[in-house]
Amino acid sequence: ILSGRKSKNKGKSYERDVANFLTELYEESFTRVPYSGAFVGGQNIVRTETLSEGQTRGYKGDIHPGPSFPKLVIEAKNYAEFSWPSLALGKPFAQLDDWIQQAKESCELGDKWLLIVKITRQGQFVLWDHRLWRMASIDVIESNTYGEYHYMDFDKFWKKHKDTIKTNSN
Repeated sequence: ILSGRKSKNKGKSYERDVANFLTELYEESFTRVPYSGAFVGGQNIVRTETLSEGQTRGYKGDIHPGPSFPKLVIEAKNYAEFSWPSLALGKPFAQLDDWIQQAKESCELGDKWLLIVKITRQGQFVLWDHRLWRMASIDVIESNTYGEYHYMDFDKFWKKHKDTIKTNSN
């Protein structure tokens, strides 16, 4: 049980780190979502029928974005191991597929999701569905692909696309 608790705390800590990074980047408040998105994600999506739009927005994904980002849903994952060969070779990758599904299930019509992943002592990346974002400024040539999704190094992604994400998240 301790290892499960340590793992959960590691995830919560990373969610706070991402929220703090985005707060600093955009100079508006991003916070970690209580219950990490499970409250209205997946099978719990029915809860959105009895919540106001503001309440629902507060429980989507893992990070509650600032007020300028009403349609942004962020899932954040922090894991010790990751199958880079599967990703690099474009092979089916159940763990990543599950994370993408979680991001999708946290969304309502019109929402746009980002999946942010940190692999211990290896790095961070951002993965997105380019069809949702339809951003000409996200240079797909500079990103890598996993099926129909694109991914890029975390720092490079935010450096290049800070303004585009804000413009396309409302």
